[in-house]
Amino acid sequence: MNFRNQKILTAAALLVIFAVTQVYIGVSFAKPNGGVAPAAAPQQLMGILTTRDNQPILVNGVSTVSGATIPSGATIETPDKVGATINIGALGSLCIAPNTRLTVQFSRSGNGGDINVGLTQGCVILTTVKNVKGTIAAAQASAQINPTIGGTIDVCLQAGEAPKVNEAAAANAGAGASGLGCNPPAGAAAIPRGLFGLGRTATAAIFAGTGGVVACIVFCNPSPSTP
Repeated sequence: MNFRNQKILTAAALLVIFAVTQVYIGVSFAKPNGGVAPAAAPQQLMGILTTRDNQPILVNGVSTVSGATIPSGATIETPDKVGATINIGALGSLCIAPNTRLTVQFSRSGNGGDINVGLTQGCVILTTVKNVKGTIAAAQASAQINPTIGGTIDVCLQAGEAPKVNEAAAANAGAGASGLGCNPPAGAAAIPRGLFGLGRTATAAIFAGTGGVVACIVFCNPSPSTP
C-alpha cells in the first residue's frame, strides 16, 4: 500500500471514530440523570359539585352544573330555589342553600386538613371528618368544628333576621343538592357524624331497617340511670 492510500484510510478511520463519538455523547445527554424518572407533581385537592336537578349556579362568576370541579378559594353563588353540595374529597362536604353567597378554602395536611367557609349571605352546612378543622365565618356569626372528632355545623344569614348558628336553619332553607346528608339537628358547635362515621341519613336508614329497636336503645335512653 503506498503512502497516499494509507493517508486516505487513516483520515476515513478518524472521521468514523469522530462520528461514533458524537452519537454516543448525544445519547448520553438524552438519557435521564441516573435513569430515574422525575417525580410526579402532587395532585391538587378539588371539590366536586352537585346541584339540585342539575341546575346551574355561579362558580367564580361562571355558570356551572353538577360534576364540575371546585378549586380552593372559589366564590359560590346559588340562585333562588337551587341548592348545591360540594364534596371535598376525604375532608368533608359543604351543603349550600339557595340565595347564598360564599367563598370556600380547603387544604389537606397529612391525615387531616382544613375547610374554611366565608359566608356573605344565605345558609350553609359544613361537615368534616376526624382530624379536619372546619370553620364557617360571617360578619356577625361564626362556628367551628372540633377537629379531634369531626362533626357538623350550620350557619344562616337571612335578610331581616338575626344570624342563626346550629339551629338547623340551613336545612330548613333547603341547603344541599338534596336532603341527603344535609339535615343536621340543632345542637352543639360540633355535632358528631352518624353511626360508624356514616352520614345521619344512612344511620337513620340502618335504624329503620331494625324496626326501630336499635334506634330506641341508642336514643330513647341516651345515658344510664338508676331506678
